[in-house]
Amino acid sequence: MRRTLNNIRELASQVVALQKHARSMGLFPGDRELLECPKCGLLEDVLIGGKLITYHAGAEGQDSGLRFVELSERRFCCPSCGSIVKER
Repeated sequence: MRRTLNNIRELASQVVALQKHARSMGLFPGDRELLECPKCGLLEDVLIGGKLITYHAGAEGQDSGLRFVELSERRFCCPSCGSIVKER
């Protein structure tokens, strides 16, 4: 049983490291919901290659280059208007 728990902990550590690495490359690791700012309408989306992008309505697929800033768990700051956005 102890060996199984150690294996699970090791695998969890590897998953966290892979998610961090993916984020550093601009990819979306799928560890949270995509965000949408209710005030200005800035949206997150993921391209087929896994790249995280943001855009305003009407500019689908055209990356604005802006990124939501994580403030705390499930709370982000919109880079476009400064509003606080909560993950659902």
